Amino acid sequence: MKQHIFRVCTRLGALALTLALSAGLLTACGSQKEQPQAEISGEPAQEAGVSGKLMIYTSAEDAFISEVCARFNEKYPDAQAEYYRSGTEEVVSKIMAEKMTNSVQADLIMVSDAATFENLKASELLQPYDSPELANIYSEFVDPEHYYYGTFPAAMGVMYNTDLVSEAPDSWFDLLEPAAKGNAIMPNPLYSGTAANALLELTRAEGIGWEFYQGLLDNEIMVVNGNGGVVNSVAAGENAYGIVCDSNALASAASGSPVAFVYPKEGVPATADPIGITSATKNLPAAQAFVDFMLSEEVQTLGRELIGKAPSARAWRFPRAA
Repeated sequence: MKQHIFRVCTRLGALALTLALSAGLLTACGSQKEQPQAEISGEPAQEAGVSGKLMIYTSAEDAFISEVCARFNEKYPDAQAEYYRSGTEEVVSKIMAEKMTNSVQADLIMVSDAATFENLKASELLQPYDSPELANIYSEFVDPEHYYYGTFPAAMGVMYNTDLVSEAPDSWFDLLEPAAKGNAIMPNPLYSGTAANALLELTRAEGIGWEFYQGLLDNEIMVVNGNGGVVNSVAAGENAYGIVCDSNALASAASGSPVAFVYPKEGVPATADPIGITSATKNLPAAQAFVDFMLSEEVQTLGRELIGKAPSARAWRFPRAA
């Protein structure tokens, strides 16, 4: 296991560099050729008619995205929204591979970090859209050119098993203490977008840096693919501590699992699950309608109900760097 973690950590540097530079199972039928990027349109999508198949590539939780698609299809009976779901890195790898063969199947993409969307934007995989919901959401979560919109703010922090831990942690560095040695778990930044964003932010935060990740390695932290694996392990008592997305941990606590979640005092890395319309979509009216629907009060309320209402988190930056 330690050798595996070492291989993961040695690849994190390349991942962080890629992210810094870029910020610097359902499959739709048929082949799609990339289309020229559309001019920004502010016309409400509903006026153009919403029908036909719609494919969303996403890293959102199954329970959430399946409910959103069901509600969208109910609102627009002539539309059929479907989704492909995996970790952020696998979703991006899929769409980039499709781009190479001019066969992008996604009409929309919604994954966990803005750095990824900057890369997609630079690769001409996205097109801009002026959503009428712009007036109702924070501008910090919106790409200035409207190629993508943040949906649900989320932050990474520390969860712990309340049956195994008597004193709640309050610092990232509590994970480097003897009590956490071989007793902590984290999601893989090469799979999870929230974990990748956390890596990018933590490694360049003053007083934390790469030394923190080296310390996690030395303290024998376990690495699993996604946030769900972290939550399941800590809830089951297999590990006492976990680095995880707040919504996942809070939902687990709300369901009765013996877990709690804290935002470390040094601050937390945050992101907002951006969504954008692909330049390859063949169903632009439905894609625009889905963005509007995702940003609507109905879906925002649904998200709050599904994940629980989290207290405000201190973050080093908003989803898109100023």
